[in-house]
Amino acid sequence: MPQIPQEIIQRIREAADIVEVISEHIQLRKTGRNFVGLCPFHGEKTPSFNVNPELQIYKCFGCDAGGDVFKFVQQMDRVSFTEAVAHLAQRTGIGLPLSQQPGDELSDQLYRASELAAKYYHHLLRQPQGQEALAYLRKRGTSDETIDRFGLGWAPAEWDAFSKVAIRRQFDAAVLERAGLVSARREGKGFYDRFRERLIFPIANLSGRTIAFGARTLKAEQQPKYLNSPETPIYHKSSTLYGLHQAREAIRRHESVLVVEGYMDYLGLAQRGIEHAVASAGTALTEEHCRLIARFARRVVLVFDGDEAGSAASMRGLEVVLAAGLEANVVSLPGGHDPDTYVQAEGPDALLELVGKAGSALDFHLEQLARRYDLRTLEGKARAAEAVQSLLARCRDAVRRDLLLREASQRLGIDEKAFRQQLQQTLRRQTPRPQQPPQETGATTPPAELTPTYEKALLGLLLNHPQLIEASAEQLAPETFTDLRAQRLAHLLFTEYRLARDLDLSALMGRVADPELVQLISACAMEGFDPAYVQQHWEGLVRRLNEEALTRQINQCRQALKQAEREARTEEVDRLNAELMHLILRRQSGKPPPAP
Repeated sequence: MPQIPQEIIQRIREAADIVEVISEHIQLRKTGRNFVGLCPFHGEKTPSFNVNPELQIYKCFGCDAGGDVFKFVQQMDRVSFTEAVAHLAQRTGIGLPLSQQPGDELSDQLYRASELAAKYYHHLLRQPQGQEALAYLRKRGTSDETIDRFGLGWAPAEWDAFSKVAIRRQFDAAVLERAGLVSARREGKGFYDRFRERLIFPIANLSGRTIAFGARTLKAEQQPKYLNSPETPIYHKSSTLYGLHQAREAIRRHESVLVVEGYMDYLGLAQRGIEHAVASAGTALTEEHCRLIARFARRVVLVFDGDEAGSAASMRGLEVVLAAGLEANVVSLPGGHDPDTYVQAEGPDALLELVGKAGSALDFHLEQLARRYDLRTLEGKARAAEAVQSLLARCRDAVRRDLLLREASQRLGIDEKAFRQQLQQTLRRQTPRPQQPPQETGATTPPAELTPTYEKALLGLLLNHPQLIEASAEQLAPETFTDLRAQRLAHLLFTEYRLARDLDLSALMGRVADPELVQLISACAMEGFDPAYVQQHWEGLVRRLNEEALTRQINQCRQALKQAEREARTEEVDRLNAELMHLILRRQSGKPPPAP
């Protein structure tokens, strides 16, 4: 496809505020001139992800991810640059010519196929073939507003109804299969629709783009009751929560999240004003889910069905939440109720009151153990203590684990010291043994190349104060830098931005194809400087780079001199002595190294 004109890319870049875009995915707080939060690209407990609103770039100092707003969308949604531009163009209301719409990359096609399916199913819900599903939703108390807000739909009974529509729209059947929308026939050629005669729940990512579907049958004889999309390049069920796209702002405000199991549970709460909820929908709660939640809140309240299956799911969920280092609470609904039926019967305020009184992880765990074992007997206490240790062993937060241990020992009437010793044995058994180091083979792996701090500082100074680039180019050669990436960045600045007085870092990143260079630019640009001492910083850093370069040349010259002396090459010794003296004098006088 034709390239999108740079002027349109620049308009989109200027209109798409990077803080606003990233805030839809993680919770940011202002710290100095930057915003900081937990990195969405790797697990961490201490925020190392920085966003600079002035430069419109981000940088994680934990995993080294960095770039501009386009790069963030690419990394977050796993899409191409073209698709990221198209997504932000739609978000900012800037139109792209039809000839420049994305469409070649696989992920782009998967998104478009999923979005077509969502529109198709939603349209059919209010057509004659969707009347049964619509009547079911009406019976469940689902409003038209909720139906439209969450794009609920209906998949018809025909084997290939959607396939025919998609193929007429020029979608390849192989792409539809990769998107989890069709399946290959076991016998013969061709494909059939994965979702047939089912109520459809579109699943969106944090950018609001449809990535998968949940589908519920309305007939008792049709199995399974729920059929979900398979794993695809754009959908990973263990790290996707239903409703999080709509709920994240409310979760931030409440500083907690209610986790329910089913699609209808979530919709019932959202429709009645309880917006800070999500559904695990189609899978048990995972640590990846909890890491996703941790971007927005630290407290998780499990609100599962009030039956034995719901209690068992709560017990499993508690271990996962504690393992992720989050605060865990459980709401025990009256028997026979799920979250949706409870808010319909008692109202949202009644559920929120239960949430406010929700017991801790230990409260719920001991309550369930008391139903299973007789805690008045020695054997019952021993069994309960063993079960509690399993829960505590999953808790990675040492302080929280210690507090829970003390409370558990008191409530079970067990000696705390003995209980602690037993837990330590459990933890030791769970700790994997270190692997034996590989045998020496004579080969060595070179260390990863690192950019010296002073080189990063100078490049950061030039990126933030481009008026210094020209003077730097006069006093430094790109080869003065030791890091190859730094040499390439210096060469780019010295040749193409030599006379620049203003530098758009986001645009600079956009024109650089190498991801490592983009990471270096974002890392360097985040360097902080006191505006009152910019000139002094620059002079000191230029002097440091030249001194380091001269020192390297002096050391090389001394080595060559020793070699020449051993080989008794008199003329070479005289020449190298003169060169060595010349280099030492240049370093003493603060002059730059001679050109190679």
